[in-house]
Amino acid sequence: MSHRAKTQKSSKQKAQNLPNLSFQEARTLVCQTELLQKLNRATCDAVLASGRIQRADAKTFLFNQGDGANTCYVLLSGEIKLLMLTPDGKRVIIDIIGPGVHLGFFVALAGKQYPLSAEIVEGSQLYAWDAALIRAFVLDTPHLTLNILSALTKRVTCLQTKIQQLATENVEHRIAHSLLMLSQHLGKKQEDGILINMPLTHRDLAEMSGTNIYNVSRILHKWETENIIITGRKRVLLRSPERLPCK
Repeated sequence: MSHRAKTQKSSKQKAQNLPNLSFQEARTLVCQTELLQKLNRATCDAVLASGRIQRADAKTFLFNQGDGANTCYVLLSGEIKLLMLTPDGKRVIIDIIGPGVHLGFFVALAGKQYPLSAEIVEGSQLYAWDAALIRAFVLDTPHLTLNILSALTKRVTCLQTKIQQLATENVEHRIAHSLLMLSQHLGKKQEDGILINMPLTHRDLAEMSGTNIYNVSRILHKWETENIIITGRKRVLLRSPERLPCK
């Protein structure tokens, strides 16, 4: 069996071995998402009843940049890379999201195309809705409309901050910001620091930080010798995140 075939088989087995979430576990994650929080119980249950749980294998794409946005999601388990291809074919990772985060709602509601691709990092479970059903809920639920406007404002602000960082900060600061962002979203507190609890390659950090693999390797090695981080097995442990060089 080829290495590629073994990898695909392993990924499928991992997705198949994901524990089935109970309705209550799924409800808690979905209804605490920023788009759906503070909806009354009846409305939240109606939203859940209109959707479905969907599984996705590692290293596959939930959707691709340019596809019609007919579905929107809340991630229940696993991690997803949100990445964009530039006109010259360069990959840029916009974000890496974890459980409880929504994706695809804004463009699905507008009937547009997905502006980026969503790559499954590890076997994942998602709650999925057809865009037309969510549009109907938005028209009938003012609070949901307000939540969407608030979430959209936050998303625009985050993108503005990222653009400013790429334009004005040096590469060391940009890599530090990427690690801190991941630790906030996906970090697991341990006695010896904060573990970014997902596979993270030098290429991932380079694509998130607008630099190249050589710079990422050089800077991570420097921080490791200064005992700020520990790297290994595609994991990064932030031992002293407060010492990372951020403005």
